[in-house]
Amino acid sequence: MCSNEAMLANRDPKKEATIESSPNYVLCTEMAEWNLQERGVLRVANVRHNKVGDKWDGHNPENYKRQVDIEYFIDIYEKKAGQWVPYIANDVQF
Repeated sequence: MCSNEAMLANRDPKKEATIESSPNYVLCTEMAEWNLQERGVLRVANVRHNKVGDKWDGHNPENYKRQVDIEYFIDIYEKKAGQWVPYIANDVQF
């Protein structure tokens, strides 16, 4: 799949038939970057939580009582092109 033969065999003639136009090239490049942690890596910073309605006072409580609603906030960053940029998503789960 990542051999030169495989990449050259399915080049896109609409894109001048370069090796970069091959779907195999795109896939293999993205897999290598992910595997080497050059893309798709997330970092969490600034974790904070408090009881709903309470103002965050700069420290996270160590425990809560049962059946108390809490708010949990984190900043998530994604590594893109060697830089940490804010991660934008609406489906993050803990």
